[in-house]
Amino acid sequence: MRVAIVSQPIDRIRPPGQNSIGGCTHGLASYLAKSCEVIAYGLAEKNRSANPIAGDANPSYVFFRSTLSDRLKHKIRLIPMSSPISTSGWWFPDWGREVAEDIRKRNCDLIHIQQCSQYVPAIRALNPSARIVLHLHNRWFSQSNRPVLERRIREVDLITAVSDFVRDHIRREFPIVADRCETMYNGVDPREFIREKEYDAARERTEKQILFVGAVSPHSGVHVLLDAFKRVVLKYPHVHLKIIGPQSTYPFKETFDIKDRAALESLAPFYRKKRIAGRRAGLFLSPVDGDTYMSHLRAKLSPDISGKVTFLGALDVRSELLEHYYAADIFAFPPVCEHGFGLSPVEAMAAGTPCVASRSGGIVETVKDSETGFLVGKNDPEALAQAIVSLLENDRLRVAFGRAARRRTLERFTWDRVARRTYDCYRSLCDGSPCQPDAWPGLAPSDNWVPEDDSAVSLSGSSHKKLMTAP
Repeated sequence: MRVAIVSQPIDRIRPPGQNSIGGCTHGLASYLAKSCEVIAYGLAEKNRSANPIAGDANPSYVFFRSTLSDRLKHKIRLIPMSSPISTSGWWFPDWGREVAEDIRKRNCDLIHIQQCSQYVPAIRALNPSARIVLHLHNRWFSQSNRPVLERRIREVDLITAVSDFVRDHIRREFPIVADRCETMYNGVDPREFIREKEYDAARERTEKQILFVGAVSPHSGVHVLLDAFKRVVLKYPHVHLKIIGPQSTYPFKETFDIKDRAALESLAPFYRKKRIAGRRAGLFLSPVDGDTYMSHLRAKLSPDISGKVTFLGALDVRSELLEHYYAADIFAFPPVCEHGFGLSPVEAMAAGTPCVASRSGGIVETVKDSETGFLVGKNDPEALAQAIVSLLENDRLRVAFGRAARRRTLERFTWDRVARRTYDCYRSLCDGSPCQPDAWPGLAPSDNWVPEDDSAVSLSGSSHKKLMTAP
């Protein structure tokens, strides 16, 4: 089977410095390549510094350069009344057509498109016999052009979603694909998380570490975390907060439904307001500049906490990020949006770090309340602070949650497991047989699946090695 995986044009796919969906493309492609031929597509400008992978003939990576027309359209960012750029047909259309043509030349059996429905028409037109899977990492908002989305998804053989939250939203809002829309979680590479967390050494440290990893943008709720951290320091002064991630303000209409007035009003200080004369009333929010949100965050750093908070920015070296996951005592993730999946909490849990997170979208499917951490209401710094303090003050609870978090992640959310399920769906689509994607528990290896021999890890509380290919 020959599979093409089309990532978003904004994604960096190969190390270093991958973004979240780019990392998902790389993780899925790497494990799928054990059992089929895989070609992953990306934008050359975003991947120009990607490290070559020695002996990596499969998966192969194809990067096309954007045209001048594509770059101009991307820079203009469209007019304010148009669809979000993530669903707009103006988003790198020349690049999409070039990808579609290359897939045709390679005669791929199945085409897996990450999030970007706008490339479906061109890909379908040039590849009429191929099976197409559209993989959604977030829900579609009301500001997207619904009739256009419906026309696109009619050409898709299967829609997969990164969580039940996203899947249920698509089934509800687009009933025409309800019978071919299923959940396919994201994952971690178990080979990155082989070693156990050193809980005894962490217990002996006087200063505890809280970690956040994600976009430093209003939708991620870092401002809520800082408000909570002020309360934490009053009760537990020996603590330090590290914030890792790109510092850029995501457009409001890419992360919230424009009809969500409560979110619009609470986050308006972080955006500038635009009113379009002669059009139906409404606020269209876009960042004033790249430093606006950071200015608000720095203003929250009162003298009592300024020396206890470190902004590290985005880390290009993957091993450094992994060390931060292992070194943290608590991982805090308080998005104020409805997150599609949330990869960083899952990575933190794989390192054995308990999580305190918002009850947000798909996060409730990965972080189990009072088992692998705590879930609190969105935009509630008091509840967030209380949950963090309860873990800081209870070493036994923190360790128990951390061990349970690691066990849950390595049993349920690894790329080997996800790729095996994905492969089964691919094969079913190509054979014309029904896909059985809901059979997550007790998943049996596929007939042609090649297990990953070096993915065995020792799970805390187990007296044996557990293969990720046989959870």
